[in-house]
Amino acid sequence: MALIIEIIIGIIIAIVVYEMIHRMIVQRATRIVRRSAQDDTDMAVKAALQRLVNDQVLSEDEAQIQRAETVADVWGRGVMAFEYSLPAAMDTERRLPELERTLNVALASYSADHQIKSVGTGSAFIVSDIWEYEDHLHLDVAYLMNESTVEYLKDLKKLNDPAV
Repeated sequence: MALIIEIIIGIIIAIVVYEMIHRMIVQRATRIVRRSAQDDTDMAVKAALQRLVNDQVLSEDEAQIQRAETVADVWGRGVMAFEYSLPAAMDTERRLPELERTLNVALASYSADHQIKSVGTGSAFIVSDIWEYEDHLHLDVAYLMNESTVEYLKDLKKLNDPAV
């Protein structure tokens, strides 16, 4: 009887150790992919903002990224979407639709110029949300590198659709 209990305890310990090691490996791989995706997205956003400065849509001061962070922790593993914070000008809130459109055009141009692949057709980067809060312009930019991110965008559309 004691031998059976020891075997059961040994199996339980082996399962727990396996799960812990497996989880650490998966989390590490996810962090590596997310970091790479954020680096690619950071470069695309900086290039798009510079294009808007060159086209005189934004000033140099407005195009300075103050903070960038992932939104994947909220939406789940595999979602490659990142939030950027920029200083807002006096009329930023009135210009939000124009800014979103021009940023999407600039991001599409960047992904085409650099031949960045995406899931499906179209741009690899898209502004999924844009808003002003506490004198900062906030942008959520999604990198459409996997199906999880595409599903995230579909979920956002459902949330923003008044007919649903």
